[in-house]
Amino acid sequence: MPALDMVEADESSLPARPGRLDNRTRDFRRSVPLLLAAVLLLGDAHASPRNSVGLESITAAGSGTARDRRTLRACPLRGVPSGCRYHGLRDALAAALPGDHVVLAPGVYEEGAVIATPNLVLRGEPGAHLRGHAVEGKAALVVKANDVLIEGIECSGIAVRDNNGACIRIEGDDLTVRNVHFHDNQQGILSGPGRGVLLVEGSLFERNGFGGQAHGVYIGPTIETFIFRGNRILATTGAGHGLKSRAQQTIVENSVIAGLDGHDSRAIDLPNGGEVVIRGNVLQKGPNSDNGQMIGLALEGPLHEVNEALIEDNLVIFDTLPVGLVQSLGQALGLMPPKGTVIRSESPGEVILRNNIIVGAREIGSGAIEQDNRIHQSRREAGLPPYPALPEAVQ
Repeated sequence: MPALDMVEADESSLPARPGRLDNRTRDFRRSVPLLLAAVLLLGDAHASPRNSVGLESITAAGSGTARDRRTLRACPLRGVPSGCRYHGLRDALAAALPGDHVVLAPGVYEEGAVIATPNLVLRGEPGAHLRGHAVEGKAALVVKANDVLIEGIECSGIAVRDNNGACIRIEGDDLTVRNVHFHDNQQGILSGPGRGVLLVEGSLFERNGFGGQAHGVYIGPTIETFIFRGNRILATTGAGHGLKSRAQQTIVENSVIAGLDGHDSRAIDLPNGGEVVIRGNVLQKGPNSDNGQMIGLALEGPLHEVNEALIEDNLVIFDTLPVGLVQSLGQALGLMPPKGTVIRSESPGEVILRNNIIVGAREIGSGAIEQDNRIHQSRREAGLPPYPALPEAVQ
């Protein structure tokens, strides 16, 4: 939190009184700085849980009185609760107040829920697993509240009728997702009307995607800043993109996005452009990919007002099928289009491709300024282990 500037009250802003000030008026004026500080501190207590580490109490919404932050522990609906006051996720969320922590005990939760309480932390103990149930025809967790933190859970098997069922649907502002395992869903994370900053870190996405319209992660244009840091997206399927972001500003750092044996499309797709940083990642395209491009930029309108991209310090690997008669015939018949384009860009702004290691690419592509990239024809030439081994993300 920024340092608080203590501002003395300006006497000209207080009502004029004839004669000398009485003692009560003097005491009131002397107390104004303390009142201002108290108001600011209480406001900070309502900050996002991720920015409130160490706070032991918060102000109850609307009450003006301080209360201890509570931990509400829930157990799965099936089975005998052990050390849990709340039976199921929805039961605990219904009782939660702003600032509370809802903790899921180990087990399978065959239920979904709407998160409508702001400043909430939803945390899973090891083994807590949301499986197979969506709410509102959207997602396992529909986040309507602001300043929510979701961490430490596993989520799988989410599918809905319109084929974009997600583990997390974002409809509130300023969400943080940390250390969550998303796998075998139509979509991992999907944003709706939520705004502000979305931070996703330390999470694993495996085998998500469906029908070319659902992806590992799909972020809409109302998100102002999307930060994707220290994550892994593996084997996206159904011709989905690993990560698709229409956010105004997208930052992808220190992550692994790898197609492996999945039938994916692009590793990263940024259809509306915007301010983009892609730094320190491992981007890999496997032999079954339906799209030869690793990154797509500004290929669908309308574009954001500000468009510029920096792509630097990444390891970019194309693991296509070995060159031979089968591949040559497949390409001639249009069944196996050539793979290996690093970026396709139609951005009106500057796109810098700098200090990357690029392995197995057929071409860099269009619309980028190249600076100090190192090009290798194969993993062996680059000193990398053979496919499907994946190096760690650049730190």
